[in-house]
Amino acid sequence: EIRTKIGSVKNTQKITKAMEMVAASKMRKAQDRVMASRPYAERLRRTMGHLSKANPEYRHPFVVEREVKRVAIIVVSTEKKKENKKVRRPERYKRKNKIN
Repeated sequence: EIRTKIGSVKNTQKITKAMEMVAASKMRKAQDRVMASRPYAERLRRTMGHLSKANPEYRHPFVVEREVKRVAIIVVSTEKKKENKKVRRPERYKRKNKIN
């Protein structure tokens, strides 16, 4: 009986190790994508800065401060359950700030 339990624990350890390796690989790929997008984001930031200095009196509607009418909250999660902190927290924020 003890040998079967030991075997079961070892199998569980193997599965856990494999899952950790998959998660690490996914994390590494995500980090690589973020790093690859940085030059683009930096160039975009510089370009927007140059444009704003070229014509300071022009204000695009996207950058003008105005009254908030609607708010979008985007939740990105690997959890599939709705009873998840990452989902409950924005719902709490909406209630607290009286957002529809």
